Amino acid sequence: MNINTSLFILCCFAVQQSFAQDNVFSGGAFFNVNGIEFEGDEAKFWGDSENKNIEGTVGMSAGLFVKRELPGNLSASMELRYIRKGSIYGFVSEYGTHAFETMCLDYAEIPVMVGYTIDSRKRNYTLESGPAFATLISSNLDYNHRLNLRGAEGANDFRKFDLSWIATFKFPVLIKRSNHFMVGLRVSHSIIPMHRYYRIYNFDYGAGIEYVFNH
Repeated sequence: MNINTSLFILCCFAVQQSFAQDNVFSGGAFFNVNGIEFEGDEAKFWGDSENKNIEGTVGMSAGLFVKRELPGNLSASMELRYIRKGSIYGFVSEYGTHAFETMCLDYAEIPVMVGYTIDSRKRNYTLESGPAFATLISSNLDYNHRLNLRGAEGANDFRKFDLSWIATFKFPVLIKRSNHFMVGLRVSHSIIPMHRYYRIYNFDYGAGIEYVFNH
């Protein structure tokens, strides 16, 4: 049994246990759609080319979480999620046509966050922030094979882990009486370079929805 399977079973067990501890623990599932891109030495990674355009593309993340309520509107939470990160590089080829190279990185990630809930008349708004520890599952460089492109130099030299800092802002879809469905915004940025030779950082931002099992 590998570490990712063990962590998944552990998270499922924690969510199951949350049902038996009302007003202390809660658990749920979530899905996010993210904008993803590289920052830092991405131009060096992709190499020199005329009319180049390095920009973000679309990723996603999904997983489970367990949350513990603390005194003073504070909380602590842990997630186990799959997340896709990466970036896209577009340019005009030597034949005058538009070409691309897309770098996709798949991670198993564990964010550990502290939250603070702001009470209002109709809804509670929660801010959460903390580090996220990720293990690289796979990396894939997708490019236009018809142009016989070789791909980015160093495409297989990403670190086997990524350390990021995450911040989220979320609130219930309905009023306080039903906090099962939550929507929110999320942003994360690598703390250390995620490539062995280039100072490249993952930058992810997006929106998502979560379902809380026992609110």
